Amino acid sequence: MKIESGMSLRTAECGERATVESLESRLLAASQEHTGSKRPDPEFERLYQHLLTMEGQGKNAIHEYLRSLRGADGESPAYPTAKALMAVTLQVLVRLKDEKLEGSLLYKEVSGVNSLAFSMDLFVKDFMRDVFQPMGDEAWETREW
Repeated sequence: MKIESGMSLRTAECGERATVESLESRLLAASQEHTGSKRPDPEFERLYQHLLTMEGQGKNAIHEYLRSLRGADGESPAYPTAKALMAVTLQVLVRLKDEKLEGSLLYKEVSGVNSLAFSMDLFVKDFMRDVFQPMGDEAWETREW
């Protein structure tokens, strides 16, 4: 029985591609395949164009703008969680990188918003872990059945 390495399988599947793809663009492509839509999203396009006009206003202004956006119903937030905010900022970062704008001020600002969303997500997860898995005398590891 012959076992092939994962690299040889990938190159056989991809047809010996010569360029290296970034992890962000591969993640975005996989998420688009998962949702089944390869066509452009008009909502994202409007958001992207508006963010281009916000260059130089700082990461806090961009963060406030993204948090103030409303969903399709007009009442609920478009990005209600830190994960949703991370996803949209990652999508914007990938688009900026694809357009060769990774050295721009906007890229740095959106990257800062992405870092802020990541920090918020990490804080919430850490808090939830502390709540549901308390340490010390109350820890589930120390209880006897």
